[in-house]
Amino acid sequence: MGGIARSRSARPKAAAMCALAVLGALVAFSAPADARPMVTRDMYDKRYCEYLFINLGPSGFYADVWNTFGLNNCPEKLWKASDPAALAKEMGALTVKLNGPRHWLIDRAQITFDPKAELKQGVKRSFGGLKMRRLTTGLVPTVNGKPGLPAYTETTVNRTTHFTFSRRHPLRVLVSPDGKSYAMQAFSQIKDPTLTEKKLNGLASRLAMPAGWRFEVRELRKDLTLRTVSRTTVLQDELENTYQLIG
Repeated sequence: MGGIARSRSARPKAAAMCALAVLGALVAFSAPADARPMVTRDMYDKRYCEYLFINLGPSGFYADVWNTFGLNNCPEKLWKASDPAALAKEMGALTVKLNGPRHWLIDRAQITFDPKAELKQGVKRSFGGLKMRRLTTGLVPTVNGKPGLPAYTETTVNRTTHFTFSRRHPLRVLVSPDGKSYAMQAFSQIKDPTLTEKKLNGLASRLAMPAGWRFEVRELRKDLTLRTVSRTTVLQDELENTYQLIG
C-alpha cells in the first residue's frame, strides 16, 4: 500500500439513486489456480464503454458484461448509435444497460480470467461495428425487486484483479462516516458528458453525499496496488463514478 498525503474534503449532502452502472466494476469472476492473468498498462484516462445484457435467472437478475477496452476507444459515433432494444433482441436479453463512456483512473490492471467459466470470457464480438470483449457475468444488485443500487451503498463483486494507481496522478477518495476509504477507479460521463479528468478534483462541491461522507484528493508517495482475490467491495456516487474499497 502506498503512503498517502490527504487534502480536500467536502460538505455532506443527500444521497441519490445510482443505476446498473455499478456492474462496470465487475471485471472477472474468481479464478482457479490454472487461470492466466492478462496485464494492461498505461490505462490512466483511457476511455471505454460497456453493454450490460440483463436477464433473470434462478438467483435473480444477472448481467453479461461486454467491454470495449483494449479493442478501441469507444468511438462516439458508434456509441451514440447504440440501440438497447435491438441489442437486447440480438442477444436474447430482457434489457440492455449502456454503461459509458467511462475513463480509467488506474494505471495498470492485472485481470485473471477463469478458463472454466460457463460463459467464455475474452470472446470478441462486433455490435453494429463496435468491437467488444466479454468480461464476465454477475448478479445485479436490486432494490425492492428492481435492478439498481442507491449511491454510496457498498456492493460486493466477484473478481480477481490487481489495480495499480500511479503516484504520478492524484487519488480521488470517498471517505465514509466510519472512516473507510474508497479510491475512484473510473469516472463516468453518463450523467455528465462534460466531466473530464481535469474536473475531478473539484467534485467535492458537486457531490450530494449523505451526512458524514466526504470527498478528498490525495497525493500518493508511491504507487498503490489494490489486490483482490475472488471478492472486492465497490460503490458509486450519483454521477456513477466507481470507487473501490481501500480500507
